[in-house]
Amino acid sequence: MGWFDSVEHNRWLSAQMRALLDEARAAIVPTGFAHVTSDGGADPDRPVELAVTARMTYVFSLGALMGIPGCRGVADHGVRSLIRCFGDPDNGGWFTAIRPVPGKDGHGIPWDEDGQCKSQFHISFLILAASAATVADRPDAHELLAAALHDQERHWLEECGLVTDLRSPDLAVAADRHTMDSLVHTAEAYLSAAEATTDPVWVERAEVISRFVWERARADEWRLPEYYDSQWRPTSGESEPFIDGRCVYAGHVIGHSLQWSRLALHIRAALRSMGRPQPDYLMEMARELFERARVDGWRRSDGIPGFALTVDDGGEVLVAERRQWVVCEGVCTATSLRRGLLDDGVEVGEVEHFEHCYRSWIDHINDDFIERPGRWYRVLDAQNHPIRPAAPIRSDIYHAIQAMLMPRVPLWPPFASAISRGLLDHPEQPAADRRSWTFFHRR
Repeated sequence: MGWFDSVEHNRWLSAQMRALLDEARAAIVPTGFAHVTSDGGADPDRPVELAVTARMTYVFSLGALMGIPGCRGVADHGVRSLIRCFGDPDNGGWFTAIRPVPGKDGHGIPWDEDGQCKSQFHISFLILAASAATVADRPDAHELLAAALHDQERHWLEECGLVTDLRSPDLAVAADRHTMDSLVHTAEAYLSAAEATTDPVWVERAEVISRFVWERARADEWRLPEYYDSQWRPTSGESEPFIDGRCVYAGHVIGHSLQWSRLALHIRAALRSMGRPQPDYLMEMARELFERARVDGWRRSDGIPGFALTVDDGGEVLVAERRQWVVCEGVCTATSLRRGLLDDGVEVGEVEHFEHCYRSWIDHINDDFIERPGRWYRVLDAQNHPIRPAAPIRSDIYHAIQAMLMPRVPLWPPFASAISRGLLDHPEQPAADRRSWTFFHRR
């Protein structure tokens, strides 16, 4: 019996997931969810970020759907914060970073001038959170999702089908560069929105983005450039920091290749669920990105388990430190490739490669990242020594929760809808399932 068929393994996954949720409650502040200190308390010296609050709202919405006590109220706090505290009452859209205590009128106060900017990276998580909260039937979540999707069509979708990355506080001026991290999280958010709204146009938009990524990756030996200019031509991206708090990566990001491998399979399964053709490039993209990321990134430091963070154009390691989110995406992607091939009818013996990767990467998480249930190290050095103390992982928790859930759900529908439809622990559910789609003419 393999791990995927083991009741005890599923119990381990479930226990780790519930411990993460238990620890994450410590991040609650009046305006959303804060970063936390090494002792687990809310950090008053760092801004309350839109992406962090949205990710926490998302995972607690999943917890509410699974019937984990205490998650409903936390998810509701997240939805209220996203609407009341992050919403910009003057210009529209959502602030990127605010203070932990609201103003006298109840609205959030931007952390600083940069906190007033509008960021697609952050808003993509707002859409993800609102989609899951809508499926979980949390108060005001549907209205939040509708507002966020209207905002996408008005301010962020470009004529080419890709998305703008940053806008000025009044939404009038767009930045002249684009990023892969915005693309990957936007596509994931669109898939969740498609199921939550029963509107397949969001699958179509995710597929348009994925086709660009496939063309770009194929032209670069299946490595993904991280930064692009206003015309979507690759650039180094290292000239200046991002005003929305994101780090600037040097080289090709292993974790983003793994994420796109997984998303290609989700898009493929979504198209199948609608009875539509699945372009051959999606499986090619999934397999090639996975193998390139595995070869470039895994065990590159003296054979020690772990993924390098970035590599150069030739596959040489640039940043060797291990990030928790990267191995979590590896777990999700190995699981997804195994599932996608099984859904296509291959024999179990033909997916042993992906099962081996899964076992190795879960062991790495258990042996090196988990200090204790609920407390994971966020960053390790190349020898797997912690760079900073373990703490509830706030901004990374959605990667960890999805890694603990991915082996237990099918490729489609997305996590929230799969749980709501009773598919948890039934990953073999056929992808061809049209129950959720309502086709209609868009006005």
